[in-house]
Amino acid sequence: MELPTSKKKIKQKIAGYRRALKKEYELHGIISDGYGKRYLLFYLYLLLNDLDKAEEYIEWFEDEFPADVGEPAMFLCWALLLHRMGKDKEAKNKLAMLMLSNIYFIPQLLSQIEIEIEDMWHSSNFEEIDYIDYMPEEIYSAISFSELEWIEELYDSDEFQKMKKTHIGIHYELLHEKDIEKRKALIDMSSVQWEYLSGMPLDIIKND
Repeated sequence: MELPTSKKKIKQKIAGYRRALKKEYELHGIISDGYGKRYLLFYLYLLLNDLDKAEEYIEWFEDEFPADVGEPAMFLCWALLLHRMGKDKEAKNKLAMLMLSNIYFIPQLLSQIEIEIEDMWHSSNFEEIDYIDYMPEEIYSAISFSELEWIEELYDSDEFQKMKKTHIGIHYELLHEKDIEKRKALIDMSSVQWEYLSGMPLDIIKND
């Protein structure tokens, strides 16, 4: 997928997607958005770098899709936008959600080598090792060196690595566990971690 690069074309694309989402709501009373325009708008706002407009969109998105599972590149753009706004606590949470949505994504973004596929349950293609290949090149170009340093510092922190270890452990069990009730309990454990990141401080999550 190629994204527009001129501000004029980016604004036109944003306006078109926003109109389409509004029309869908007016016609059906709900936005299903099978195309994923709601995610692509995060890409476009990052490229546009209009933080006021991005903040307005984020507020609308959170109201309209409070339980949306998202996708990795969207969380990357969301985290970077919040970081640029100076909202680093929220940005940190979104970066953690990126990591948990695809554990391979950040190491690949940082050009780390020797990334191996984990022995764990991958619930969708969003979690697969090659998912980053679908991220438009324009997003890479929009990320500054200092932003990559910020991402790397958080990713390498004990806090993030403990979360990652917990996530891999749960999904390892999900891959090998056949008992339905035990699988349900494991999925509930994973959901609790995700819910904390969605609206509670990161330091609540522990891994002894």
